[in-house]
Amino acid sequence: MKLHTSSHKAKSFQEMNLAPALMTVLQKMKISKPTPVQSQAIPAGLEGSDLIAIAQTGSGKTLAFALSLLTTLHQKPQARALILVPSREMAQQIYKVFLELCVEMPVSVCLAIGGTTGSKQANQLKKNPRLIIATPGRMNDHLSTNKLLLQNVQVIVLDEADRMLDMGFAPQLKTIQNTLRGPRQTMMFSASFGSNVEAMAKLFMRNEVMMIRSEKAEAPVSSLKQKVLFLDRTMKNDRLLDELNATRGGVIVFTGNQDSCEAVGNYLQEYGFSADLIHGGLSQGQRNRVVRAFREGELRIVVATDLLARGLDVPHVDHVVNFDLPFQPEDFLHRIGRTARAGRSGEAITFVTPSDTRMYGRIKGYLKDAEEIKVDPRFSFIDRSKKDRPAKRR
Repeated sequence: MKLHTSSHKAKSFQEMNLAPALMTVLQKMKISKPTPVQSQAIPAGLEGSDLIAIAQTGSGKTLAFALSLLTTLHQKPQARALILVPSREMAQQIYKVFLELCVEMPVSVCLAIGGTTGSKQANQLKKNPRLIIATPGRMNDHLSTNKLLLQNVQVIVLDEADRMLDMGFAPQLKTIQNTLRGPRQTMMFSASFGSNVEAMAKLFMRNEVMMIRSEKAEAPVSSLKQKVLFLDRTMKNDRLLDELNATRGGVIVFTGNQDSCEAVGNYLQEYGFSADLIHGGLSQGQRNRVVRAFREGELRIVVATDLLARGLDVPHVDHVVNFDLPFQPEDFLHRIGRTARAGRSGEAITFVTPSDTRMYGRIKGYLKDAEEIKVDPRFSFIDRSKKDRPAKRR
């Protein structure tokens, strides 16, 4: 696979030759100027190139593939498209964007995700919708009973490809790829690019691939203010109350696992905060209810696991609190990317405890220019380089 760097940049949507209906919708959405990734990815997508785009979270990646994909479907009435994403919440969000974009276009869209009625989805899929937005697991379920489901699919989008691989979806992606027939275009969007993503690109893509990489693809946006608090684990709850009382606007508090999410969520509710929690152990209906309430401003604070670290775009998220550090450094970048999106400002607050030695070292590159506060004056990292030695006999 040969990677070529794209030098083509369109300064406006008008020079991209988008479908006329899309230009009308963009005006209604009050979107007048393409973001840097859109200015490069859309022309490359319209040329039919296989494309890998690495860009900052919050940089407008959804429109970067949506506009070129829908224009291709407009130009090729028999063509169909498939978009694969790692989480249900992300799929639902992209689905809503496409419904808004397709309001003037005769493009049928089907959402195929877990947690909803499979038979209803199967009936919709039998009608051969022009566009399918799905999670890999549910897509595989449908393919097991309908091998011809992806006939005439000529455009594939793998969004947040690195996250899909981190979540163990590689086998499902390979199965999906094996069912595809005929010529097609593949577009892969991600905030990071490693060997696993490259391997998946080789599986789906042709020999010639266009690569687009933002200058600051794997760095926080410049409008984000960061603060790091060094404290003992026992100080976390009280300090969280202090930080939340000092903030205004929407807040996402990220925790490390479901137990921590439940504990912090219940703690904030007990103190009277407008808060709820969301993690993978909840039903889809419960998850939808929390996201909807947060979007509509009925909730000010959502406590979450990394389920929400990617893809969720809520305009009023002014603060992100990393109550626990993540297990992967890339997830830290996506967490803090939930605020300061699309040119808006925001703040990320990160709690660091003595036992966070290893992960703090791995995320430190994302904390450049962050304000550092030693909440615990006796704070020091645990030295994990020294192996525990057996006690001497007396």
